[in-house]
Amino acid sequence: MSTPALQKTTVAPLYAAGFTTAFGAHSIAAGLGSEFGSLGTSLLTLGILLAVYDLAEVILKPIFGTLSDRIGSKPIIIGGLIVFTLMSSIGIFAQTPLALGLVRLGQGAAASAFSPAASAAVARMSGKNTGRYFGHYGAWKTLGYVTGPLLGALLIHFGGFPALFAAMAVISLVASLWVWRSMPALPVLPKTRYTIKDLARQTMEPGFLMPTLVLAAATGAL
Repeated sequence: MSTPALQKTTVAPLYAAGFTTAFGAHSIAAGLGSEFGSLGTSLLTLGILLAVYDLAEVILKPIFGTLSDRIGSKPIIIGGLIVFTLMSSIGIFAQTPLALGLVRLGQGAAASAFSPAASAAVARMSGKNTGRYFGHYGAWKTLGYVTGPLLGALLIHFGGFPALFAAMAVISLVASLWVWRSMPALPVLPKTRYTIKDLARQTMEPGFLMPTLVLAAATGAL
């Protein structure tokens, strides 16, 4: 990134990744409240459908964040976006609460891969302008949170959930292609050896496990 203009251009695809995860998290919520009766679901099932996306993110983000440190952020971002595209495509044909829940779980797992990796890449590529670029990244995520319910409701009104899942598939596919074409491959930073055993032990520590379970339970309750 030799110039600010080039730097801004190479960081821009990561803004699209941030928008995708935010849009994916909130767009479904707009329609589930009004459509869950037609799906034959209870209020408890509705809560589960709303929670599984964030639950997958909460549990898997530390794992994919560690994997990103080991193999690089670009393949994690692209892989996560591609899986998000595939799960969204499957969601077009989801007709039951169980199928919808599995699709949302898969989307959340995919978002847990590319979301932290994109944040880390923004930090590395921003140079001395970390605040500015993180501000832009946060703004695009907020745009996803805002437009998700609005656009989601509009798409569901005219085309049902298939239209919304199709839109998410297109958005994530475009983002993955943009990252693949424009984002440079960042070298893996040297660090001390960190094994799968270390990751498993860290994941099961009370300092991580208890806040995770509390957050997951609170999300499901809300």
